Amino acid sequence: MTQEYIRLLARKFFEGTASEEEKQLLHEWYDQLIEDEGPQNIATLKPEGPDEIRERMQANIRNRQQQRPAKPFGWVRRLTAWSSAAAAVVIVGFLLWANERKPAPALSRLVQAPFGKTLKVSLPDGSHIWLNAGSSLSYPVAFKGKTREVVLREGQAFFDISRDTTKPFIVHAKTLDITVLGTSFDVKAYQNDPDIKVTVKTGKVGVKVRDKPGQPALMLLPAEQAVVAEKAQNIQVNEISKPAIAPWKDNRMVFEDELLVEVLHALERKYDQHIIIEKPELSTEKISLTLNDQPMNDVLKVLGFSKNFNYSQLNDSTIVIR
Repeated sequence: MTQEYIRLLARKFFEGTASEEEKQLLHEWYDQLIEDEGPQNIATLKPEGPDEIRERMQANIRNRQQQRPAKPFGWVRRLTAWSSAAAAVVIVGFLLWANERKPAPALSRLVQAPFGKTLKVSLPDGSHIWLNAGSSLSYPVAFKGKTREVVLREGQAFFDISRDTTKPFIVHAKTLDITVLGTSFDVKAYQNDPDIKVTVKTGKVGVKVRDKPGQPALMLLPAEQAVVAEKAQNIQVNEISKPAIAPWKDNRMVFEDELLVEVLHALERKYDQHIIIEKPELSTEKISLTLNDQPMNDVLKVLGFSKNFNYSQLNDSTIVIR
């Protein structure tokens, strides 16, 4: 019998799983071992019973196994397998732990106001946002962490924010980060408008250019408006009358010394029309006016008369200004 097989029989004998045939083979091997090495004297105080004999045999087998080192290869393979299995268990356990520890991605909602319509949004903290026509906003289903953050992806929005001094409210709009604790303000950041405008109605608003982390936030007070040229990224502060702050959410349009081009863009969104300007000199013209819900043609007639241009309706959705 090989040493490996003897070790197997001995292990099964100690565990109590050896069959009668295996026990007999083990006894025969042990008897043969005794015969090969000569007689062995055992001193006892009293005759041995079957249990004492079995215990003495087990002790002798253990001693023989310790005195005769087995070829290491089987044990090395088994140790390697055990080590690999243990390593696999540790790795899998770590990955499962890391996956459980990884924060679940925050669920967010995207809301869009189509052209020709405005939309009111209620946030989970009790704040309210009005989206102007052609605007889109994303916000989390639940505000978690130390801040409340939303993204004005496109357009114009009026924010009426519930006050929470422990959790600032932050609006990301183009290149700006706008931070408040609880106030109301308007943000205009359409892609086709050259400037970003932040106008405060109540409270205080902090405005910061995102690409200038070392620059402190500029604090705005009520009736103040920050104008940021997207390319220049310099903040200019103007005073503005309260009637000109977000009148669009009440279906009115108030423009104070506004570029005519931006007025025409606002008309496009309100009336869901496409306006083509074929008169370049109009790009620098400014105008002040107040509109309620007049028809598009009436508005264009007044603008054409005051700014000396003509217009024509190509189809139901396109107007050309010459």
